[in-house]
Parts: sequence; structure tokens; C-alpha cells
Amino acid sequence: MTDLLIVGEGLCGLFAAVLASQHGADTTLVAQGRGGLSLSHGCIDILRDRASATTLRTLPQGHPYKLAGGENLDRALKKFLVITSGGGLAYRGGVEEILRLPTALGGVHATSFAPESLARASLGEIKSFTVGALEGFRDFSAELVRRNLARSGFPVPTVVSLPLLGDVPRRDLYAHDLALRFDDSEWRSELARAWKPRVGGLRLLGVPAVLGLWKHAEVIASLEDKLDLTLFEIPTLPPTLPGLRLERLLRRTALVSGVRLIEGSRALGLVDGRSGGERVAGVVVQAAGGPRTFPSDAVLLATGGTLHGGLIARQNGRILESVFDIPVQHSESRGEWTSERPLGAQPFASYGLRVNSEMRPVSDEGAPYFANLYAAGGIIGGSDRAVEGTRQGIDLLTAFRAVESALGVAL
Repeated sequence: MTDLLIVGEGLCGLFAAVLASQHGADTTLVAQGRGGLSLSHGCIDILRDRASATTLRTLPQGHPYKLAGGENLDRALKKFLVITSGGGLAYRGGVEEILRLPTALGGVHATSFAPESLARASLGEIKSFTVGALEGFRDFSAELVRRNLARSGFPVPTVVSLPLLGDVPRRDLYAHDLALRFDDSEWRSELARAWKPRVGGLRLLGVPAVLGLWKHAEVIASLEDKLDLTLFEIPTLPPTLPGLRLERLLRRTALVSGVRLIEGSRALGLVDGRSGGERVAGVVVQAAGGPRTFPSDAVLLATGGTLHGGLIARQNGRILESVFDIPVQHSESRGEWTSERPLGAQPFASYGLRVNSEMRPVSDEGAPYFANLYAAGGIIGGSDRAVEGTRQGIDLLTAFRAVESALGVAL
């Protein structure tokens, strides 16, 4: 019997697992597939505009920030920053700050917290910089960054061509390939010698986010020392290294903390018949050797929304949560689930479970479906996280509150 069983291995599920295990709870995490961190920029978006106390108070009552308590956001973020700094991945920013970072398309990403290697390029704080074009790396165009930033009113960078050493593979190089090369100290030293004549006199050099996977901090420190300049990174096409680094840090921290990790299997919810259907009993996992039951005192759903498999649209027009088949409130007309503007707000994006302040899924009347079932992250309805710029903030805050409620403790 585990104290807390978490379903889902994205930012929300991994963060919840680390919190619970570090607080002494016997924790199991079950995931059918990896979460979305490898597709993300690795930043923590709190709100598109500054997340002041006044701004948070103006959100609608059913918004996840309101339900989980905006006053808990600082506490959740402090826990996150302790975990990441302890794992060697420093973040910079603040709840009421806005970092404006260049993107691979030459756009501007507004965020509240970013890995140090990205935050160094906050466009409101720097006056000039150079972008490096890595020769032979097709997933990043320094010229595209330069041209599009010129239209945004921010400093227009110069571009410098930088060689890559070693054999050219028979396929395109990916960011992950280059990151592993940068982890190699001998290759890195040779590369620095090749770059040195081309970057002489530069003070701030931006490159695609390829500066190491396992030895990221060491890579940046050694290159800056050899090149006598400051480096920053710009996230590339997925898989994205800043997101991968965060995923691996949280996953490693969870395992070291004692989390039992079950990957590659779908979880189906179990209801405790002895409680008259008032409690869940755990999940059944479809493993290679057949179904396997994982009993638990409490279950936390961190399975994501419609795009991540946490919500399923049935042929009969109903939308249900995917583990316990909990119904989700939505428009009866499928034509109203999406907008005619593909890049605009989408109604389905705000579909999800209704929860109370303890993160328990509740009915339309406000009664919990089960006394020991909790939900966090994208599976909670009431917000369009992409449009609001609240995705990671909601993940961290609701995971924090759900673990507090499930364990009956203050973290």
C-alpha cells in the first residue's frame, strides 16, 4: 500500500512526486508515456502580464489560481526553486517579473522564471548581443532571429558563423546530438579554439540551446572561460534541451527520493467497494505480465488535458476523465468546442475537471466524487493556459496544493 499514487509524468506529476516523497510519503508514479517537458522551453510561465496580487484577484472564481489560493503560489515556487537549484539547474526571475526572451523564430517569449542560460538574454535588460549560426545545424536560423527581432523594437543582434567539429552524420544533427558532444570536455576544448578567432571582442553571444545535457553548468562555465564572453541560449525546435534538462532533473530527484516509477502502462482507476463507493482504492496497470494492482491511500491525477490524454472525447459526444471516467462539463455541440481562428482561444482548452480548494474533483453541486481523489495541472478546467500564459504556474501551484491536501500536511 502506497501513501500517494500519482498518474502522469509531466511537470505537474514529477513535481508532486518529489514534494510527497521528500516529505516522507511512500509515493508511486504511474505514466503511460512521458509528459510534455521535452517539448517545452523549460521556463515557468505564471501569467502573460505581471502576476501581481491585484491581477490574481481579478481572475474568475473557477480559475485554478483562485481555487488553489493565489497566496500559495510563492510557497509552491520556492519549493520548485529549491529542487532545481539543488539539482544544479539555476532559475532566475520572480512572480511579478517579466523576462522577455528571444525565440528561435525571432519572436519574444514573456515569462516569469527561466533557466539562467536563457534569462541572460532578457531583452529589456541588454543593449546589444550577437547570435551564433552553428554551421550544419538546420534546426536553428540565426538570420531568422536577427530579421524578426528587428521588427519587434528590441536590440537587433549581429550574426556570426561558428563551425562544428567532428564527422558529419548521415542524418541531420539534432539539439540532443550536439548537447552530448558539448558534454565531452575534449571536443568542447577543440571547439573553443575554433571559435576563439570568430568571437574576439564579443561580450554577449547567443547560441541555440545545445550547451550540454548532463553537464550543462560545466559546459557554459568552461566555454565562457575559454572564450572570454557571456553565453546565453535560445530554445530550438523540440525536443528542447531546457525542457529535457528540467525533466531529467525532476525525474532523477524523484528516484533518489524513493519514488516508485512505473512507466509505459495505462492506469485504470479502482473504486473501494467497502467504502460504499466513497473512496478510490488505487489503480490497475496493464503491465507486460498482465494486469497489476497498485493500492493507495490517495490518488492524484496529473494526466493533462485534451491534448495529453487526461481527457477523452467519446463517440457519443461526452468528454470524460481517462482514469476514473469522471464526467467533464462541456458544450453539447461539438461545433462549439473549437474556434474558427486556429491561433486564437479554443473553447476545448478550458474543459477539465471541476475541483474544490483541496483539489478534489467535484460534481456540479460541489460534492467530491471521492474523498481521497485529487487532481492537478492541465486536467483541471476553468482556464485556457496557452492564451493566459499560465501553464507551468498552474501545474506547480495545483500540484503543491493537491499534495498538501492528500497528505494532510503543510509543505
